[in-house]
Amino acid sequence: MIRESLYFIFGQGKSTDFGVTNVNTESGLVEESFLGTRQVNETYTKGRSEPYTEGVKREAKQFPLNFYIGDKYEEKRVRAIKRWLDVDDYQPLAFSENLDVVYYAMPVDTSDLVHNAARNGYVRLTMKCNSPYAYSRNTTTHTFNVSSGAEMIELNNKGDVTIFPTVEILKIGDGYIKIENLSDYTEPFLFNDLKDNEILKINGDKEIIDSNLFGNERYDDFNDNYLKLSYGMNRLKVTGKCKLRFSFRYKYL
Repeated sequence: MIRESLYFIFGQGKSTDFGVTNVNTESGLVEESFLGTRQVNETYTKGRSEPYTEGVKREAKQFPLNFYIGDKYEEKRVRAIKRWLDVDDYQPLAFSENLDVVYYAMPVDTSDLVHNAARNGYVRLTMKCNSPYAYSRNTTTHTFNVSSGAEMIELNNKGDVTIFPTVEILKIGDGYIKIENLSDYTEPFLFNDLKDNEILKINGDKEIIDSNLFGNERYDDFNDNYLKLSYGMNRLKVTGKCKLRFSFRYKYL
């Protein structure tokens, strides 16, 4: 996808605004990373040839980015490109082949301007991402009305790995809210002792809970099972009168 794209968007800038075109510098077939780098955490014990596997550590994505800066480029334009790329934090990076897939990246290591001494050339640099994944744009569902006290909701995780959505809940009447994911058989998501018209926002990725009535003091009323959505269709059984909606980004390998 990266090598096929003609232009890219980084931060608030579009490469074509700087007269920059994505290029391949190799002849013949081009190479792109397939799966991210990973390390297996394992322990060997005396008398045992097979290790005990203790999980996998996924490395953040990293890939080359080369772009042509045009014929007879001027120093003013080169300086503008430098200012655009000189960032101190990860910025959204998307390629024209599919602008709905977003990396969060920044240039690292050595970057080079390769030219022919006649102001014709290209820039060669390495982009490092903040995680092993690419992401979709943020998706927010419509509001589900569970005023009956029980409802089945289906959410389709179109990414490649499990995600933890943000859940926004408006409680109707005092009581509890329980969400069971019937597709993966995990423990339910459960809040007790909620108040009428209380609004909760639960960020599952960062494990942050906020209430319009009690601030961040609702952790004691939560069973600490953040809702997760596995790959594919997730059937959620919601019990307890409320209105709720979900927001999330798909993750791609």
